[in-house]
Amino acid sequence: MHPFTNKFEKKWFWFFMALWGFIMLPLPCFYDTEYNPGFFGVPVFIWGWLVYGLLTIVCIALWASSCLKRPEYHEFDEEE
Repeated sequence: MHPFTNKFEKKWFWFFMALWGFIMLPLPCFYDTEYNPGFFGVPVFIWGWLVYGLLTIVCIALWASSCLKRPEYHEFDEEE
């Protein structure tokens, strides 16, 4: 499917592009050249990547569940 065919595709395309753009920013929670300790002595950028990874997985799960509710994603299902 093309990302701009309907409102649903366009919304999720721009949402995931915003997530990608956010991770490209050189923020100290994602990129650091010095050791800045966080919780339990683990560097802050490690915690940033873990939180961002969990956020991405949750967003993918939301996207998948909303896709499965739409009729165009069921057009190849065989009825018994």
